[in-house]
Amino acid sequence: MIKALHIILLILLFAFATNAQDKKGKGIELNKKEIEQYSYDTLLSQGYHLSYRVYLDSATDEGLQSLTLVKGKRDIKQLSETSYPMLHKNLGYIGADFGDTFLFVQSFGSGNPHEIQLIDKKTGKELMNGVWVDVNQPEKVILYITNIYEENEDLKLLDLKNKKEIVVKDFSDSNCVKEQIGGLRNCVEIDSVTSKEIILKIESEGERITKKYKR
Repeated sequence: MIKALHIILLILLFAFATNAQDKKGKGIELNKKEIEQYSYDTLLSQGYHLSYRVYLDSATDEGLQSLTLVKGKRDIKQLSETSYPMLHKNLGYIGADFGDTFLFVQSFGSGNPHEIQLIDKKTGKELMNGVWVDVNQPEKVILYITNIYEENEDLKLLDLKNKKEIVVKDFSDSNCVKEQIGGLRNCVEIDSVTSKEIILKIESEGERITKKYKR
């Protein structure tokens, strides 16, 4: 009888130890994998995508999350990294896909500017940075601000198709720009784009301004 009880006890101890080891192993494995879906689309054209990863810092055991530019199974470059779990829009998302390049955006809410980077897909290199105003993806046109809140702040049109950049100076006297907290970034937008010209506009209460720019 005593021998039988010993055998049962050994079986129970073995089962408990095995279960604990399985749980421990699964916990370690989770740190290496993408453990949840991302809030934004991560697919890019030409076989590229953004890989969302959650893991522990090897030195501090702090939870971290990152977005890495990937083609196939090859990592090209880590684009951003923040503490986990910060909002996904803080970490970043795809603002526009232009084929060989794409616009990477980070948003921090509460009316703050959306920071942008134009990224070369093949290398992960940053080609341009600034603050989002507007984009026309089919025509590969970006309207953005550089040096925001500085004396040398500029509104710029980047025409990727024609490899041309224009500094826009035509909206500084607008009532919308003067009165809105966000100024240019909350007032000016791309109205239309043709093969020959880009039209920008401000359309607010009591005010409509349009300006044309040759491509």
